[in-house]
Amino acid sequence: MSGLSTKTRLGRFLASSVLVAIGVALVIRAEVGVAPYDVLTTGLAEALGIRISVSFLVTAATVYAIGMALGGRAGWASVVGTFAITPLLDLTLDLTPSPDALAARIPMFVAGVLILVVAVSLIVSTELGPGPSEVFMLGIIARGVPVAAARWVVDALVIAVGAALGGDLGVGTIVFAFAFGPLLAVGFRVLRYQPPLLVRETVVAP
Repeated sequence: MSGLSTKTRLGRFLASSVLVAIGVALVIRAEVGVAPYDVLTTGLAEALGIRISVSFLVTAATVYAIGMALGGRAGWASVVGTFAITPLLDLTLDLTPSPDALAARIPMFVAGVLILVVAVSLIVSTELGPGPSEVFMLGIIARGVPVAAARWVVDALVIAVGAALGGDLGVGTIVFAFAFGPLLAVGFRVLRYQPPLLVRETVVAP
């Protein structure tokens, strides 16, 4: 359990929600490639002919279930965050410009990725309940896999499934997938946070 005070944990949760919306908006407006999870969301929407918002909820529920089965921890903030991000993202998208020049779009993409690293580091460290990709990642980490490698596994899987379904994919998506895990590991170290491992019971012979 996190040793942070309730006030600090709630503050990090609120800050994370805002930062996620800003980071995602910057990545989207940069138009060099969506985040790995969004490849899956857009792919499912394309395959089933459903709205992105519906696809997001379906994929979130599925990925949460997989992560929790592996030992990842969800929480009330997972549910609140899933529904709260949408209006925040709509607002930030309206306020974020979409430049034509690649020289402007690349810095936007980089800034978006870095902001998302901070956001994810903050919410995971509260242990109040992170997003679906993070619960999946934590489930893998719980089995002894390092942070960067666990994130690579999650992002590779959602990209592969999403691309097979016809999801959006760009150069930025691949850059995101390779960079995010190592950056997140740095974020955890800065916050002095260690994701929990599964506690295995040992049987002592009488």
